[in-house]
This record gives sequence, structure tokens and C-alpha cells, in this order.
Amino acid sequence: MKFRTEIPTPKYPFDINYQDKLMLLGSCFSDHIGNFFQEMRFDTLSNPFGTLFNPVSIANALKMCINPELFNEQYIDFFNEKWISYAHHGKFSHPDKETFRQNISQCLNRAHDFLASADYLFLTFGTAYCYRLIERDLIVANCHKIPANRFEKKLFTVEQITAIYRELLPQLLQFNPKLKVIFTVSPVRHLADGFHENQISKATLHLSINQLIDNKNTFYFPSYEMVQDDLRDYRFYAADLCHPSDAAVTYIREKLTEAFFTPETQERMKEVVKENKAQGHRRMC
Repeated sequence: MKFRTEIPTPKYPFDINYQDKLMLLGSCFSDHIGNFFQEMRFDTLSNPFGTLFNPVSIANALKMCINPELFNEQYIDFFNEKWISYAHHGKFSHPDKETFRQNISQCLNRAHDFLASADYLFLTFGTAYCYRLIERDLIVANCHKIPANRFEKKLFTVEQITAIYRELLPQLLQFNPKLKVIFTVSPVRHLADGFHENQISKATLHLSINQLIDNKNTFYFPSYEMVQDDLRDYRFYAADLCHPSDAAVTYIREKLTEAFFTPETQERMKEVVKENKAQGHRRMC
């Protein structure tokens, strides 16, 4: 008897190896996968702007990666004794403006240089909801705990998301012709939006990505389906019942390995695991 619907490992017309450069942008699930690539000692840049949840903020970050000068004063504000960026995570906030600007500049320059030579770009969409800073008519990547009355919450449509990426993807390929883009939808449940609203949001992301996939330069990896349709049990969630558990993340890591890496690369990864364990043991001693 079968007690679960296991999703077949997807196949792609390429393999990833240790000579490749991997860049990731998106939700906290993107951090999990980025940490995995880094642990396996791939040349990786994960979330240089910090965690980004909605597809428009991810697109804005990519445009700034291509052209760092797009980051300007409209994204900068001073709140709660710190300088903040509406395009970046709160970890970039700083009380000293010069230090703040230097950190942002280093982030943009590093992301620009890495994207120019990256082989693969993983984009993880978390939610189709976003917040617009009313006074500046600006979609923000992070609200920085600023009072809610300064923002308007809105749901992007499939048409809006696809229009943005149909314009952006050619720009990315012009900037880096060898780049392959792998989309995925975060399995994290955004229940603060509401149960029904979360389903609408995730469906919007799926419909948008489906229109952007050509299986030549753009692809899809079913991490969302692996948690929602394959594992499909609360024991595979963390204590908050929204984020995947460590076991679920490990399962998706295994599926990623099967899908993208050559047998030779997988053997090297096993060696890296042993080396990491040995190094960890020596540090403990």
C-alpha cells in the first residue's frame, strides 16, 4: 500500500557542478537552500539584500544588481534612531548614515559582480502580497516596524507579476547571457494574511511562474509541492506550523541534489559532509 504521493524528482537539461556559481534571492526558504549550497562549498551568494518575500521586491533587487545606481534616496529613511533601506532587510539598518551607505554600497557592488558571472539564479517567491509606502508610492521589501498606517497592503495580480518579469528576464540575459533562472514557490504558510488569503497568494505565484517558464533559460523546481502534496503532514512543520521542519528542509535538499547535481558532484558533496564533520569535531575538541 502507498501512504503518500511522492513527487518524482524533476529532470533538467543541465547539471550543476563545483565550477558553477549559484545566486539565490527570495524568501527565508531561499536562505535554507542557500545555506545548504554554502555548506557544500559551492560558490554561492545567497540573499545579498536580506530576505525578500514578494516578487516585485525581488525584481527591484535584481534591477539594482544590474544597475546599482537605481538605488536612490527614495529607498532611504530614518526611523527609530536608525537609517533604513526600503529595498533591504533590517540587518542593513545603522545609526550612522555613512556606515549605512557603505554597507549598502558593498552589498550592491558584490551582487552586481556576482550576478554578472553567475551560472544559476534561484528565485523563491514567498507571497503575492506586498506593502506600499503611501507617502512615496513605493513597494517596500521590508516595513522595518514602521506604523502600519503609513502603508497600504495590496495583492499583486498574475498580470502585474508576469509583466514585470517579462521585461526583467531579457535584461538579465542581456547582462549575463549564460544565466539560467530557476523559480520556486516557498512552502512557508503566510497565515498572518489569513488562510484563504494565503491560498490565493500562493496560487497567484504559481500562475505567474507558469507563464514565465520556457525550459530553455527559465525553469521551475517544485519545493512547494514537495511539502504540501508529498510530505503533507504537520510533523514536517516547525513549532509555528508555518515553516517547514528541519526534516522537511533536508528532504528538499535531497531532492535538489538528485535533480541538479551530477553523480561526480554528489560524490564530492559526500566528501564535503565528512570534512565538515571532522572540522566541527576538531573545533569542539
